[in-house]
Amino acid sequence: MRVSGRTAIVTGASTGIGKETARQLVERGASVVLASRHREKLEAVAEELASLPGPTLVVPTDVTERLAVEALARRTVEVFGSIDILVNNAGSGLFAPISGGNLENARRLFDVNFWGAVHSIQATVPYMQSQRRGHIVNVSSVVGWVAPPHMGMYAATKFALRAISDSLRTEVAGSGVRVSTIYPGLTQTSFTENMLQETPVPSFPPVVRWVTSEAVARRILQAIRWGWRDVFVSPEDIAAAGLNIVAPQLVDWAMRAFIGPQRVQEDFGLPQSEPLAGRADAEPSVD
Repeated sequence: MRVSGRTAIVTGASTGIGKETARQLVERGASVVLASRHREKLEAVAEELASLPGPTLVVPTDVTERLAVEALARRTVEVFGSIDILVNNAGSGLFAPISGGNLENARRLFDVNFWGAVHSIQATVPYMQSQRRGHIVNVSSVVGWVAPPHMGMYAATKFALRAISDSLRTEVAGSGVRVSTIYPGLTQTSFTENMLQETPVPSFPPVVRWVTSEAVARRILQAIRWGWRDVFVSPEDIAAAGLNIVAPQLVDWAMRAFIGPQRVQEDFGLPQSEPLAGRADAEPSVD
């Protein structure tokens, strides 16, 4: 699908991958609806993009609220006349054990990462099908293939996005609607710093390579342009997903070595079960 002249909704557009995706879409002449919970941040993004070819529209939206997402879709059609592209990027992070983690945090995580995407899909697909064109991009993660310790709940939301992408793709086949899934790995955004931590996050070894939000956004636009199905961002991400299929025990060992209980003890001098005080019940940041 060509991007110029199309209308796109980008959730989680106030920061990181969402903000950069919006910028690259507007740069190529798309009309972009900026959606997140944070009006002031969205207005700042719109101001940054004002000199670029495509117009923007700020629509503050909490994707966990179905009616708010339906209103977002209606507002988009009222202003721009169509919904051609949906980028499901809104997401929250959680670093917590499976066996003793805070269930309210886990439920909130699913509300944002999974149900937020479902709300957006159900609100926009009818418009796309009626116009016989559309492209949905679900931003999953490489942890949708490999689930690290203390990130099982977060990984579960990303596995779920992968599943609904695959199912939706076959359901809308022949209607002119395409579905892509993006699997970023470690990305240079504020996501890691802002994610909810019930146990401390150990430092990553210096050999680990981080990618930029610009690189992820480029892959999103390539998926839209060429109709790609599954898109990884870096060779390391492809290797991790592939290795987990052919040698899962080796991946288990690597996960324990990099971010397992022993690594937490080494970095913080804490047992695995000791929580990070004051953070377990805080509201998670949503990108």
